[in-house]
Amino acid sequence: MASTSATLVNPICLVMSSSACCGNWGLKPIHSQTPLAELIIGAEPLRTNSPLLSFQFYSVIKLTTLALMTALIFATSAHAQTPATSSHSTLSHSTSSHSTLIKAPQQHFLTQFCTDCHGSGNAENDVVLSDDSIDWTRPETQEKWELIQSLIEKQIMPPVDAEQPGEKERAELLSWLDTQLMKNSPIGGTPLRRLSSREYRNTIAAIFDLPNFQLPNNFPPDSSAHGFDNQGENLMIAGSHLEAMVDTATSIADSFFMPPPPAPAPREVIALPKDLTISYSSACLIDGTMRLASSGSNPRRNATWPSRFIAPATGKYLIEITAAASPNASLPAELEMSAMTSVKSNLRLLDKLEFSKTDPHTVRTEARLEKGETVTLRYTNGALDYENKTAYKKLLTQLFDKQPRLAAAWNAVGDPARGGSGWDRVVEMLNDPKLDATPFINEKSKRDAVATAMTKNSVKSGETLVYRFFEQGPYLGIHRVKVVGPTEVYPSKDEILRLKKRNELTAGLSETSSRSEIESFLEQFLGRTFRRSAHESEITAYADLIQTEHQRTGSIDRGLHLAVRSALLSPAFLYRNIGDGELTDNELASRLSYFLKSMPPDAKLQKVANEARLGNSKMLLSQAKRLCSSQALAADFTTQWLGLEPLNNLMPDVRLMKNFKPVHKASMKREVQRTFQHVLDNNLPVHDLVTPDFIFTDEILGWEFHGLQQYQPAGKGETKKIPKGMRQVTIERDAKRGGLLTMPAVLMATANGVDTQPVLRGVWILENILGDPPPDPPDAVPALTPDTRGTNSPKDRLAAHMASESCAACHKSIDPLGFVLEHFDPVGRWRDHYPKYVEEKGQSNRLDGGRIDASGTLPDGEQLNDIQDLKRWLKKNPEPFVRCLSEKLLSYATGRPMNYRERHIIEDIVASQATNDYRFRDLLLALIQSEIFRAK
Repeated sequence: MASTSATLVNPICLVMSSSACCGNWGLKPIHSQTPLAELIIGAEPLRTNSPLLSFQFYSVIKLTTLALMTALIFATSAHAQTPATSSHSTLSHSTSSHSTLIKAPQQHFLTQFCTDCHGSGNAENDVVLSDDSIDWTRPETQEKWELIQSLIEKQIMPPVDAEQPGEKERAELLSWLDTQLMKNSPIGGTPLRRLSSREYRNTIAAIFDLPNFQLPNNFPPDSSAHGFDNQGENLMIAGSHLEAMVDTATSIADSFFMPPPPAPAPREVIALPKDLTISYSSACLIDGTMRLASSGSNPRRNATWPSRFIAPATGKYLIEITAAASPNASLPAELEMSAMTSVKSNLRLLDKLEFSKTDPHTVRTEARLEKGETVTLRYTNGALDYENKTAYKKLLTQLFDKQPRLAAAWNAVGDPARGGSGWDRVVEMLNDPKLDATPFINEKSKRDAVATAMTKNSVKSGETLVYRFFEQGPYLGIHRVKVVGPTEVYPSKDEILRLKKRNELTAGLSETSSRSEIESFLEQFLGRTFRRSAHESEITAYADLIQTEHQRTGSIDRGLHLAVRSALLSPAFLYRNIGDGELTDNELASRLSYFLKSMPPDAKLQKVANEARLGNSKMLLSQAKRLCSSQALAADFTTQWLGLEPLNNLMPDVRLMKNFKPVHKASMKREVQRTFQHVLDNNLPVHDLVTPDFIFTDEILGWEFHGLQQYQPAGKGETKKIPKGMRQVTIERDAKRGGLLTMPAVLMATANGVDTQPVLRGVWILENILGDPPPDPPDAVPALTPDTRGTNSPKDRLAAHMASESCAACHKSIDPLGFVLEHFDPVGRWRDHYPKYVEEKGQSNRLDGGRIDASGTLPDGEQLNDIQDLKRWLKKNPEPFVRCLSEKLLSYATGRPMNYRERHIIEDIVASQATNDYRFRDLLLALIQSEIFRAK
């Protein structure tokens, strides 16, 4: 049933004037933390390309888009003037005061240890710590003080070369910062965000049942924030987005409601022999006729067709073929006429014609052709079929027994060129008086040997031998092809499919459908599109729109076209989670579904949400359990969390790996996804993602990358069955292989294709495994460049960083983690030495360079000698990884980074899972039931 609710908290409602036939949008203010200047970036000119639309329809789209932009500007401006607060829910912004006075003890600490570098007027990195109070209303304040708290806690600040506070002083300031950040950090606060491009594509595909739908090329790509493409701060809507959304909405509406073009008038097309196609050696133009001689089934090698005829519409066509059989042809000569759209498509048989005379005569037939098809002609009972090796060898044996000199000539040429030039060479040899054919005349084995050799490469030899048949027969000569039509026009396959899709979408609405039938369709369609029950006012407005346009144009499909486009441009479709406080049931359903499936809610979830039952913890848990087996989370989340996007454009140095192919990248990604899905589906401990006793691999990665014996190729003279396809293989838990840290996808994405990058890999582990990202490096620090000559090691080149006290504060955490992965080369294979490339005679030879030293010491004093030591440490200390993964999951789910208070909540959730060994499925469900997940 449609919702009868008149008002909601900050609703976005579409209100259309039935008299105007265009979008007059009435919107109440909507919450957004996005600055106005960033929300609307310029007014770019809009295009509408639908040939269906009249000028008035163009105007509707432009007006609708302009109204949408105006409404968003008004909404954001209104919110900026009146900040939203909530007094009824702990899940809203903080209800504390908006300013905190910095009292004397804290002021003393900041003055003594910080303001020399961060005072007003000379603040490094624009971080000012000399103010008397903290203004929490400023968007950047929370992030700034969280960073300050983190740097002081890690003892990165004050810098090691500056005066240091005592332990008590540091602890007292950290305690005060903890209190202030907990008090002033909201739970929730995702900025107003549109659907990401990925979500938009998947939503369109789900609403309209278009599983292969792809965004148009002009659709602007999304940028990432905090590693994900769905973060609200980056999902601003600009003119370029609106233009692309208009084009997409129009294209979708066209695919359901575009009427067929007017039927073309019948026309006559005459194709003379010179107008027929020759593909490879399929035909030959001799004496003014196009001769067909081979009878194989492949049209590219055995057929001809008019080069200038394509059926302009689906319908009935009159076809006349004028042809003649060669004198030595088997009569009647059979001509198979088929329809095709391309030489790679399957043929559709139209008719089988017979030509029983050696003089040109005409055979007429009628056939149905689909729009875009042409007519192919194939001689089906010719003597030569070189695609059938058995028949071909039999023909060659018989031919050489009759003409042994031909076998001798072919043998003398050796391997004639393909086609007519090759046959000319054979004929030249055949006519050479010096040719000694006696052995072939006297010995059948000689003739059979030539036949056997030709049969081995039947296509090449057949495309040469066919010219003998073009010249001597048997062949069928085509003198003219005439096509007239369409004499009758039928609905095309595309039109039949469109009508079927249209009726499924609209439940069969027709020109005579009643108002109640239209409203019934809208209730279902708008409910799916808006991801909630449609309001009565929305159904009324859209029904008025359809009926008004129907009356104006005489076509209900024109009205439906406009309604679908309008719905796809509605803020109710484009945006998620409007306002403050706790998510509504429908918003919660959207968050859950886009999180776990990257799709809008399915029918079961939507029904529960529409009935306001999803807010119940047991129901939410039940739906989450049902959906979390989807493979979308394993594919979309892992790709972004682990930063695997660079794999799409990264190719390793050919000196490193010459045979690297796209299949390697595909297997690498599958390994990551299958591992993640396996741990989730089987509710294994989360640390099995990094310290498992199994590995997923296939024949592509199993030996060359993972060194698994069962995938080692068979030696010379050996036979061995190598496992095929991605499968689970048991390994030792502390082996040097296994887990995210040793997966080729991760190791390749954190290198540059030429050399390894220990700093990048170390930062990657801190950010994505331990959840402790270092601050950005100073601008003056240069990047390390690859050393392909093997003159020094990365450790040597990084020594300067460690020698600097300011650099060492971060690199003491980064470097041990990066160097422990140095045994893995830029594509993730194990190595014991750095490579050294030597140029000799124009070629680059790879030699063993210096031996790899992967040792290091973690900040807690843990000594690492190799990757196995790091995996043991992670198994012994699982909490950092579990916290990091939890934070990443919730950031991906909510569209925002976790703030200080939310990270403390995550710590409590993680702690609650310790007694259950941090099992992944249980952890995921606990995160979904958290107040963080439920907050807007």
